[in-house]
Amino acid sequence: MEKKRRLRGFILRIFVCTFIITSGVALGNQAASQSEQPITYELKLEGGNIEQLILQSGNQKQSFDQPGKSIKLEPGTYQVSELHLKSGFMHYPYGGTTRLGPIQVGPGEPAILKAGGPLEQRITVQRKGQLLTMDYRLIGAAGEWYRNDRRYPPTFTIYKGDKEIASGKFQFG
Repeated sequence: MEKKRRLRGFILRIFVCTFIITSGVALGNQAASQSEQPITYELKLEGGNIEQLILQSGNQKQSFDQPGKSIKLEPGTYQVSELHLKSGFMHYPYGGTTRLGPIQVGPGEPAILKAGGPLEQRITVQRKGQLLTMDYRLIGAAGEWYRNDRRYPPTFTIYKGDKEIASGKFQFG
């Protein structure tokens, strides 16, 4: 009887030690995997109607669909590569458009990107003899320009009083 009790005690101690060692290894692996996860910081998006935001840091690009009011990024300096609005207009920081400044993301206060809506429409009309040239620009919250998708040229209607006298589609160029 004494031998059985000692044997049960021995088996119980082995079980407890095995459980403690197994738990310690599992906790150690969990801590190691948590330390491998990159630290991220918040980038607040001030502006609306953003459908897709593509940021570039060095040679790496990150795309965010329907980004909402903020996104999480690893620390670093980012540049807006593309910004697509829900209305189909796009901002590319080249080709004569106003460039959104670099964004520094890191510890401290959240970084802020002001872009998108509210939007302002600007039309400049110049007369050259019998020809009227119209330049349309859609300006975002930070002064950035947006372009329309060329597959869908903008349309126009001209009124004299309440009477429509002309309408059509703009030609690019």
